[in-house]
Amino acid sequence: MTWRRRASFGLPILMIAAGVLWLVQGSGDPDPVKLTGRGAHYTVRVALESEVGLTEARINVSPAPAEVSVFAVMPHMGHTSTEIAAQRDGDAGRYVARGELFTMSGVWQLGIRVRGGRGTEVITVNTLVGEGE
Repeated sequence: MTWRRRASFGLPILMIAAGVLWLVQGSGDPDPVKLTGRGAHYTVRVALESEVGLTEARINVSPAPAEVSVFAVMPHMGHTSTEIAAQRDGDAGRYVARGELFTMSGVWQLGIRVRGGRGTEVITVNTLVGEGE
């Protein structure tokens, strides 16, 4: 078999393998997970990078409170993150929190503590972090 003939068989196989690898690994950063939670006085919407390590949570709260913070709990493993104060992000009711929320892959409860004129409450939402998303 000549070199050209081998290349004509090998090149398509390499291109197919590269395409399969690209599909399996995904294309770029994953979209943020969008979560909604409701409490007695507040509604929260969270766009979350659900990854292990440093992450960002963009939080919308209505009605707009005075303070927002977030923390994460993995109940079945007993893990808890430190509470991270969210900073105002433009318009009233928009906040962003950056820090390490998730220390490992798995199911986590994200707690959003809201303090304002209507009182203080913690609204929880569940998310899947890491592999298996």
